[in-house]
Amino acid sequence: MKREKILNFLLLIFILSACAPTKVNFGETDEAVNDPITWTECSQNIGDHPCNFTLKDQNDNDISLYDMYGSVIVLDMSAMWCGPCQQAGSDVQETINRFPDTNIEYITVLIENLQGEAPSLDDVNNWATVLGIITEPVLQGSRSFLNSDPAVGWPLQSWPTFAFITRDMKIYEILKGYNQQSIDYLIEQTAKEGEDTL
Repeated sequence: MKREKILNFLLLIFILSACAPTKVNFGETDEAVNDPITWTECSQNIGDHPCNFTLKDQNDNDISLYDMYGSVIVLDMSAMWCGPCQQAGSDVQETINRFPDTNIEYITVLIENLQGEAPSLDDVNNWATVLGIITEPVLQGSRSFLNSDPAVGWPLQSWPTFAFITRDMKIYEILKGYNQQSIDYLIEQTAKEGEDTL
């Protein structure tokens, strides 16, 4: 009986130490490492962890999807020539302002510019400026961001297409086309879905 108690105690210590953040030395400073991204499989299917990507934003910064872990993410995949995409873009800041108590990251990925080509840094900068997107990233995408195989790229069948991603980085829903009421509703539902998981 005493041996069993000791083994249980040691097991408890092992479990607790495994849950504690570890430290890694980088030069003279210690930096806590507690990476919540632990999954090895991803896909662009509802209910799965989306695959990570890194693209340049309107300020020429690298933005990665997984850097947004812990936030409700609205991923807007748009084309510059698309009228409903332009309307969605002009509503980005108002959408963010409607949810002051929800940590939202509204990411626009421009897939095509006005000529149907991959957008340049000037294109994404102009999109953000003209449509009044001040606080949210507008990213330089391309057709390679899309693919009919969800394991490789985002399935896009209409412009714009939105993916709603929970705080624990799972795809809650995908919305085809632009409807502001649907976007607001899905932000609320996505926030509820992930609020107890972190």
